Amino acid sequence: VKKINDGVTHAAKVFPNGYVTMILIGAIKGNGSGFMKILERLLRGVWTPTSVEVMQPSFPTKASIAAGLIFVLDKKTDLISAPHALVYFGICIFFVYFKLSSLLLGIHDPFVPFENLFCAIFLGGIWDSLAQTLAGRKAAAAEKGGDAVKN
Repeated sequence: VKKINDGVTHAAKVFPNGYVTMILIGAIKGNGSGFMKILERLLRGVWTPTSVEVMQPSFPTKASIAAGLIFVLDKKTDLISAPHALVYFGICIFFVYFKLSSLLLGIHDPFVPFENLFCAIFLGGIWDSLAQTLAGRKAAAAEKGGDAVKN
């Protein structure tokens, strides 16, 4: 969490109005090993394009982005009125809680329910399910109607 905060603070000094840059630098400092894994695998000769951290982010990357977003909101806006120490402590508790829940309860990515909801609402999941349901009902009605005519 300290590295994420330091990354956001440093990026805020260099790019005072670059909010996305602050979040990205905080995420890269917070989960640098996940991003360096790509280069390391390329240099070893074990290139696996399916494990690119940007395309399929792991929980530490998602959590670093979320923490960077909260630090930017705390630093640059008045949306979070709590003291910085309390925000920092809350993010530390978030990371510790989900690390323990990963080890003890087997919850590996707590962002999955939110991602599924977002995809269902904004990326056409509702419409696809509705179309499949209606197509299934029409097919069932056609089969039922065809069976009634044959009998």
